[in-house]
Amino acid sequence: MSQTHYKPNLENQNVDDIVNDILGNLPQVEYVEVELPSRATEMYGLTEPVLHIRAMTFEDEKIMLAKKKGGMNALLARCIEEDIDPKALLMQDKLALLFNLRAISVGDTYDLEITCSECETKSQTTVDVLQSFPVKYADPPIQQKVTIMLPSIQKEAVVRRATSAEFEEKGQNIFDELWRYVIEIAGHTSAKVRAQVLSRLPRKDIHLIINEMTVPNIGIDQKFIFKCPKCDTEQLREMSLGPDFFTMK
Repeated sequence: MSQTHYKPNLENQNVDDIVNDILGNLPQVEYVEVELPSRATEMYGLTEPVLHIRAMTFEDEKIMLAKKKGGMNALLARCIEEDIDPKALLMQDKLALLFNLRAISVGDTYDLEITCSECETKSQTTVDVLQSFPVKYADPPIQQKVTIMLPSIQKEAVVRRATSAEFEEKGQNIFDELWRYVIEIAGHTSAKVRAQVLSRLPRKDIHLIINEMTVPNIGIDQKFIFKCPKCDTEQLREMSLGPDFFTMK
């Protein structure tokens, strides 16, 4: 005896209503608040130094993996509640969002296989995505521009912060064009003047400029100590963020 299957008459029903009924028990999307290490507000157009993110979906994951370049930016753009371009964020703020996104989407722990640099033993270790990597917050909050005194020439310079996109696009070459980030020296804004002055400044002045440009003393410390279970050697390792960070436990 053949079995008759019920086929709904979609012509008389709204497809959206049917889909919503099927997904009626699906949990509502919840956004988690992430305090930005920079505690910046004005430079991002925010009233509070926080952004809100939701857990990534399978569709988000596919889009991230499909992009050979810019996958992380595409992922964040989809998961941040506020209308903000991830590429405009400071690197430290972007990393904080990515670590929190991983924790709420996949889990707090991340399993790693590490090869000991001394005895070459391969070992499994687990890190807590949030607890193993402390966050240092800015005090006072970071502004988009900062005025500093160059000690060697006793002249003021106005330095612009570098965005995460600029680091991603230029890498270490970003430091070859410091004149783009030192937007004023001793009241002069001419690109030629800035470039020539910078080329003649002592090392300590340049490193002061780079320090303000990159704000390295805030954000997530991605380094952690790994102790080899076989030879007991302690090694300093760094957590790298790639597609596996968001797809593996």
